[in-house]
Amino acid sequence: MVSEFGARVVIISLLAWSAHAGELEGVQLEDRIEVDGQALELNGMALRTRLVFKVYVAGLYLPRKVTSAQSAIEGAGAKRMVLVMMRDASADQFCESIEGGLVNNNSEAEVDLVRPQTEALFAKIRAVGTARTGMRIVLDYSQSAAATTLFIDGAAQGGPMRGPDFFRALLRIWLGEHPAQPDLKRALLRQDEVAKD
Repeated sequence: MVSEFGARVVIISLLAWSAHAGELEGVQLEDRIEVDGQALELNGMALRTRLVFKVYVAGLYLPRKVTSAQSAIEGAGAKRMVLVMMRDASADQFCESIEGGLVNNNSEAEVDLVRPQTEALFAKIRAVGTARTGMRIVLDYSQSAAATTLFIDGAAQGGPMRGPDFFRALLRIWLGEHPAQPDLKRALLRQDEVAKD
């Protein structure tokens, strides 16, 4: 017969597991969150590497799970992209990586359209300085405000960056035709996982 204490331990363990259903490289992400009053699900997690170095663990949250990049990028609703740093990166390195991803996955006109928001994001990143190991960088998209907000370790960094095109352009860095890392794109969209089923 299970003691009352044993039953509590089992319940607490189950609650902890459901709250942190996603885990990769020791990084835990909640299975479900809320952005802009809308419930979002963890669509997928992935490890970004560069040469032999682990750079960050990424997590993509959407209103419903999808395996299509177009559905993730163009679909309606609030969204969240989480990057948990696995090593230190300077503000310049971070900005250069974002700039390269934008240029590689968006047309020249699309990059020009979101240039003011991109510069605003870079200013916020430079104000923070070095992205240190363990830092949690979050980009939240609010559909009601049509704006993207940058959070560092839970604290909003200045005001939101307006316009739905900006978040779509950012998502293409990881999910576009020329993503930062092809296997990262597949993992965020659970494409390999679904293919095995």
